[in-house]
Amino acid sequence: MATKSEKLFAAYARFAQTIASIPDEKAWELCQVAAGVPAFVAEVRSRNPKPTSSQIATGLEKGLREMPDLIGGVDIQWRGAVSKALHDAVMLEYPEFLRLEAARLEKVMARGKIRTEAEFYLVRHRIDVLEGEPELAEELKSLYALVEAYEARG
Repeated sequence: MATKSEKLFAAYARFAQTIASIPDEKAWELCQVAAGVPAFVAEVRSRNPKPTSSQIATGLEKGLREMPDLIGGVDIQWRGAVSKALHDAVMLEYPEFLRLEAARLEKVMARGKIRTEAEFYLVRHRIDVLEGEPELAEELKSLYALVEAYEARG
């Protein structure tokens, strides 16, 4: 059975492979960051004091949580494809992470209000993944309302 770190490495690698051919500068930057995860982790492991495997996995998970914010910089024409690539990569390689994120999203939806920037990007990422799915129009409508209310607060 793969470790959490191995699953995270695989998710980042799959994401990088999937978006490598997208002709967008920000998508290319994300591809380079994702593809560079093993080298980055090797460099971090060489530091003193040496981080634990748990600390590294926590950092990589934090990176996944911040990815929707970075995807926001991708041109609108490619943003949905990049969001879907991230979702699919994590779904295939580290589905436990998506279950935790889904629980966070459910809390926001139940509350009916976005409280933080991290929650905003969580909702925005869900929108990007779902757009173009007509059968999910009601969920999208609710998500759009949350984003609009958050942005109106300014």
